[in-house]
Amino acid sequence: NCGSVKHIPLGELRSRYQELNRDDEIVAFCKISLRGYEAEGILEGLDFKNVKVLEGGIVSWPFGGEK
Repeated sequence: NCGSVKHIPLGELRSRYQELNRDDEIVAFCKISLRGYEAEGILEGLDFKNVKVLEGGIVSWPFGGEK
């Protein structure tokens, strides 16, 4: 169960972070995880404590990245 899902593009994260709950676990991801790590840094700088990155991005996720 993934709880709830919210898509916020990296370029909008600084203006939309209020849509996220600081108490929730947040998993940031992109295609290969570079922007995921950038999102993690932004959120941690905004005092989010439970942020993780999908290592390797969506292409490494067993159900999302296979061709």
